Amino acid sequence: MKKVIVVGGGISGISVAYLIKKHTNFSVTIIEKDRIGGKASTVRTNGYLIETGPNGFLSNKAEIKKLIEESHFDDQIIQSNDKANRKFIFSSGKLWEIPNNPVKLLFSGFLSTKVKFNILKEPFVRPYPNDETVESFVKRRLGEEFLNKVIGPMVCGVFAGDPKIMSMESNFKRIKEIEKEYGSLIKGLISLMKNKKTNANATTGGFSSKLMSFKNGVLSFLNHLAKDIEIIKDTIVELKQEGNGYALKGGKSSYTTDIVVFAIPSYALREILKNYDYELSKILNKIPYAPMSVVALGYDDKDLPDVKNSFGYLFALNEIRDVIGVLFDSSVFDFRAERYKVLVRLMVGGQLAKDAPFKQNIIESAVKELQRSASIFKPFEFSFVKRHKKAIPIYTMEHKSVFESIREFERKNSGIFITGNAFYGVGLNDCVKAAYQTLEKIKGGH
Repeated sequence: MKKVIVVGGGISGISVAYLIKKHTNFSVTIIEKDRIGGKASTVRTNGYLIETGPNGFLSNKAEIKKLIEESHFDDQIIQSNDKANRKFIFSSGKLWEIPNNPVKLLFSGFLSTKVKFNILKEPFVRPYPNDETVESFVKRRLGEEFLNKVIGPMVCGVFAGDPKIMSMESNFKRIKEIEKEYGSLIKGLISLMKNKKTNANATTGGFSSKLMSFKNGVLSFLNHLAKDIEIIKDTIVELKQEGNGYALKGGKSSYTTDIVVFAIPSYALREILKNYDYELSKILNKIPYAPMSVVALGYDDKDLPDVKNSFGYLFALNEIRDVIGVLFDSSVFDFRAERYKVLVRLMVGGQLAKDAPFKQNIIESAVKELQRSASIFKPFEFSFVKRHKKAIPIYTMEHKSVFESIREFERKNSGIFITGNAFYGVGLNDCVKAAYQTLEKIKGGH
């Protein structure tokens, strides 16, 4: 029986370990330095259920749904409430409710006449064949205001990133493909919808699909996947080839294996590979990480503004101070707060506010932001803070070269596989999709 060691017990590591155990006759062990879950953690305290990492997944994401079904965790899925359809952006000193219908957005007063003119002009903007930053792409096709008010907030909210340094092809590959294929985003989306090659969910970025999660939080799903897998608590510091397999040196012990799967952050992998492949370890240093703190505040729901009955809101780029997103978790999902309580979760930091996550007065900053942007002046009854020094990897213009270096490393080193959100997408479904792809490579012996 072949032996597989998965280094890393986050979403990626647990998913790939579960799939290998289920779909092969290999033995599987996870080595994790801390606790399983990685950045995904669910904290239940004081009548609140707080996610310190990812909150859920969209209903149109196939791989995560497949994994849930084959692991028999379907009965724990919960669907977001209708209130979650309400979303806002804070711009020009006020909250604007953003309709799901793009046409309604144009006539809501949120966007200026200049933006509408840019949208009409977009089909005549020549496509750019090469990769470019997200900022460059959006400004070229739709203008600076559209970047500031629409795409920029989304980039901050989803990736905690800076549009000035993020690669269009690495972060929004499909959108760049549409531009190349049709010469225009608007022409491309209209054509795709007419030909039924895609659905409304795909063409609107998933706005009309439902957000899903788990009754007891994301960590409950990861615990479920890991329950029958051997887990060793140790920190791997070095990799060596040994015979037809590999030796892993840990802080507590050493391990031998036929196959090793690395499912850890790029900065951790870099340290392990320094003496094994120095060139790749240098390349891995090109992946920056955005810092982030999650601040959760609990309130009695009496006399809170109506905005509490929504998904939450993001900020126009010129309005960002310390907070880049506000989520009303108790409105989005049931089981996140006791009855008549409101759980507010604020994302503090990201690439555009790098110092904010580490401020000593971070709760005060969060409260001031709620006062400024949502007119929430009522005192909170509960607070919780989780700081992530390196929360989310950022796919810059160098990401394609990093990705190719990883693939070349795998080709040269049979039996070593690399997965995780540093390379294959930062979302929950991205990690699971990459786990399925890793399984197929292992089964194929590649």
